[in-house]
Amino acid sequence: MAMINKKALKTALDKAQIIILTVHVHPDGDALGSLLAFYEALTAQGKTVTMVVDDIIPEKYNFLAPVDKIHSIETMTDWTTDMLLVLDASTFERIGRVGELCKAPIYNIDHHISNSHFAAGLYLLPEFAATGEILTDLCESWNWPITETMANALYMAIATDCGFFRFSNTTENTLNMAALCVKNGAKPNVISEHVEVTTVARIEVMKEALQTIRFYKDGKVAVLALDEALMAKVGDDTDGYVDLIRNVDTVDIAILLKAVDTNVTRVSLRAKVTDVNAIANHFGGGGHVKAAGCTIQANIDGAIEQLLTVIG
Repeated sequence: MAMINKKALKTALDKAQIIILTVHVHPDGDALGSLLAFYEALTAQGKTVTMVVDDIIPEKYNFLAPVDKIHSIETMTDWTTDMLLVLDASTFERIGRVGELCKAPIYNIDHHISNSHFAAGLYLLPEFAATGEILTDLCESWNWPITETMANALYMAIATDCGFFRFSNTTENTLNMAALCVKNGAKPNVISEHVEVTTVARIEVMKEALQTIRFYKDGKVAVLALDEALMAKVGDDTDGYVDLIRNVDTVDIAILLKAVDTNVTRVSLRAKVTDVNAIANHFGGGGHVKAAGCTIQANIDGAIEQLLTVIG
């Protein structure tokens, strides 16, 4: 398991003729934008590339052209490849069954500070706001053309992982890479409209979700909890829920809890000051200093109790 530089990554990609591309389960804008853009970039370099994701692709991303070329585990007939290239995933477990079924050498391009160094070759840039930002930089460095479809995918990847340039991970380079995408044809308004689209049903669930908000530690910690009944209504599209409480003036740590069943709760953590990566690490999770996630073996009330103990 070794950290590699840009040159070593290029050498590895040049040598590989057949590549399987994957991203983490519960794919978000950065994961999917990165996947679709790099699929096109590698294909343009003459590679035989297959995209596979061990999860459902949220419908709101269907506006991106090559999304219909993403395979599910069930539609994969051949796992023969020179390289399994993992984008935007910090642990082996995060790519689901792909890791078990594909036995090729693993290369990983990622920006999570919590990366577990599971790959044979890891290109890790935690100072970058998004994996899409890393890929835009790579394409520019290697003089790989960024087409309009790639530009849209990369812009979406960058913008969604830095809260459309509102979060503290937004840097000069983040803005420069986003600008490069726009220069190459990305349409910020179109991307924003698709990514932020909502439905009447989702608003109805959000009304119920707002009733679950609880505040702790003099208003510094806010919790929004989606129980099994609410999760059944919302599905896995929980983008934006944590922002409902993150923006409260007194709140430092915003916590979104999603019930998997009576004994398992998924947790999303956001912070203005506190290192939530350290909190998530306590439960075997991770992410970034200001945005992280984990899974707790408890129901919602038990998860809250355990989180508050760790927060202190």
